[in-house]
Amino acid sequence: MSLDYRIKRVDTMVRSWGLDRDHDLIASLPLNKNTFDEFKVKIKLYVSKALNFEYENNDDLFMKKVNEARSNRKNVTPNGAVVPKREFQLEYNMVLRDWAKIIKGMVKRDEKLLSIFRFTPNVRIKYAKELEDNVGRALSTSYAHSDAWVEGPWGYNCYFPLLGDSDKNNLLFYEPNKDEFDEKMMAASPSYEDMQWVLKHYKKINFKPQKGKVYFSDYCMIHETHRANDCDTRISIDTGLYIGEHKPHADRMAEYSKSGIPDFGISTLIDPGQYEDDKPAEKKSVYSHYTSKVLKTIKLEK
Repeated sequence: MSLDYRIKRVDTMVRSWGLDRDHDLIASLPLNKNTFDEFKVKIKLYVSKALNFEYENNDDLFMKKVNEARSNRKNVTPNGAVVPKREFQLEYNMVLRDWAKIIKGMVKRDEKLLSIFRFTPNVRIKYAKELEDNVGRALSTSYAHSDAWVEGPWGYNCYFPLLGDSDKNNLLFYEPNKDEFDEKMMAASPSYEDMQWVLKHYKKINFKPQKGKVYFSDYCMIHETHRANDCDTRISIDTGLYIGEHKPHADRMAEYSKSGIPDFGISTLIDPGQYEDDKPAEKKSVYSHYTSKVLKTIKLEK
């Protein structure tokens, strides 16, 4: 019954927002070339500041610089997330401004369907070879996993491949066997490794996300980072999305705006709350985001 309900929720998203339907449990938003290219510029500005190299307009040369900066880990987590810092908070807010614009454009036909908006999207670098300190981590995204295990059962994984080798370095998806799915497979867990038993009730699907589209997959669709042997590095966005009355795990609520999508750079600014040379901030809990203890929302006076 719950799997049918999840499929109907995707039906609602597709109908209400005019999305493409890629699978019973996956929908996607195609972007026009101008919007996609403009957003890439903001991402490249942000990443180049975080990795401390000069901006490069050519995408291939830019990715070459990203690879050369692999050892610069001051602002990159073991899982490849680029952590915002005050030294480049302007660039971070520019990313948020354009991301919010994309989502606003998507939901404008039915704004009420979007229940809350997450303002901590992960800009993630997935190097061709896994970062050494991520190998064997309990929450490494190289494990097949559902975001439900750390964020609650009713969200959507939002994935947006942007730069680099998204042909051979991408997400691999698994769908639940319809007669075997159970909501206990969406239970909270501090370890992706401990939940690998769920895969016995799933099967791989032949689906590869493409650049230029933003993908939304129900949390019951398990996914993992998949690298072919001869792959190169990619950069992508991943975040969460909630519709209707459902909400995330209580430890994640601080990442969400409950009063619509903010106008970043106009009425709202995000202060990362830490400098590059600060000791990395600890998370509030195993379920919370890496910015959870330090990130601040600043409302500007009218």
